Amino acid sequence: MIANVLNTLVGLWLAYVSIFALSSAVTTPWRFIVAALVIIVLAVLARRSDYSGWQSATNIVLALVLAFLMLAEYVVAVPTLVLFWLILWIGLTVASSALWAALYHPEGSAEESTV
Repeated sequence: MIANVLNTLVGLWLAYVSIFALSSAVTTPWRFIVAALVIIVLAVLARRSDYSGWQSATNIVLALVLAFLMLAEYVVAVPTLVLFWLILWIGLTVASSALWAALYHPEGSAEESTV
């Protein structure tokens, strides 16, 4: 659960940066590569305790897309509008799915885990 909460915060940070400080994506793309690695590590840790694994799998795929986007920024100049939308939606989706995974515990799962 803690890994999902931390992933939620990383996703919200990505959304914040895409809206208010997008120039940092162009000048220091390594920060976003580190954020992608953090998302992957936290999603793998969260996968062990999640009720269903699709949320962490989604976060891993989105983190890989973010890392690929930032590596592409090193090679070619990715348009700022593309950076804005992709970073924003990746951040919002990572935050939403991680929070969903942290909060979603069906009634029957507590009884099943004790048996």
